[in-house]
Amino acid sequence: MGMNWYYVGAGAICLFIGWQFSQADMTRVSIRCDGAALLSGSFIGLNQSYSQHLFTDDRAVLSRDLRFTGPVESTIRVNSSGAIGYDEYAENHRIPDVSSFLCSFMGTKNEERPSEELASSGLMQSGQIISTKKVEEEGTRSQTLINGTGQVSLSTEARSNTTTENSRTYAAGPMQVSEVVALGGGEYDGW
Repeated sequence: MGMNWYYVGAGAICLFIGWQFSQADMTRVSIRCDGAALLSGSFIGLNQSYSQHLFTDDRAVLSRDLRFTGPVESTIRVNSSGAIGYDEYAENHRIPDVSSFLCSFMGTKNEERPSEELASSGLMQSGQIISTKKVEEEGTRSQTLINGTGQVSLSTEARSNTTTENSRTYAAGPMQVSEVVALGGGEYDGW
């Protein structure tokens, strides 16, 4: 009978520790391996979403910092002598002008919510990937650096009530790719 209380106590401690992790505002993961590794994470908020998936199959170093409070910020670093699978997605929908919702008797604006999407994916034979994303109410910022051999696709899309902007970058073979994106107004501020 006394032994059961040990299990209850151990279970309560595990639940408490798990609850603490569910309240986290930031996660930091670092993996060094000489075999297969998988690193995955996501965030879905009211107007913002972010997800990423990484895998390697040989000697590799992977790290990710993901911050959820305020603007969603992510930094990914991968360096591998073997294959790297890379998939990252960020989306931002900004709230439209409040005056269009005020009264049904007032003139309403038929406007679309401004939004931005960033999508990156690739399969590398070996190499290095460094990616930083920042999704906030003012806009979406991204910086991606890729050095290695394989194939990658980087795409962006920004929509507002009058325009749609699209950009796609594709590279295959030995490569060095550097992409800086500032969407939603403003200049790249070097964050």
